[in-house]
Amino acid sequence: MGIFSLFRREIKYEDFVKKANKYDNWFQRNKAIQIMNMAVNQPFTNREISSGFIYLGILYSKIKDYGMASDCYNKAFELVVKENFNYHPNFKKAIETFIKSGDQDRAEYWLDNLLQRQIYDKKYKKLNDFKSKINNV
Repeated sequence: MGIFSLFRREIKYEDFVKKANKYDNWFQRNKAIQIMNMAVNQPFTNREISSGFIYLGILYSKIKDYGMASDCYNKAFELVVKENFNYHPNFKKAIETFIKSGDQDRAEYWLDNLLQRQIYDKKYKKLNDFKSKINNV
């Protein structure tokens, strides 16, 4: 171990998010996307990587690339599909994006999956409104 490794700062997931947020706030979304793409390729926990894909989904939705956003949301949920995790309002954005991108199968699959999570978090009931939206598409 060299002397410089003593001063080497570990890069944390939060560091990527802060930097991406800064660019997103400055309306430089492509730069924010680039940073978050680097983040999801780091050796972080599945939850952190999943969170990174959720953020990427949000960023792609902001630039109206719903296909890429849908793919990111799908990857995020796949990473933690077998884990319990609490409801977050961004899950509504994910389901909306699946619908906007015309990805009916993903919308139905993930909506069902998320609604089953009401067993441990009642806030998932907030997604019930999407049942009628999906059935009317």
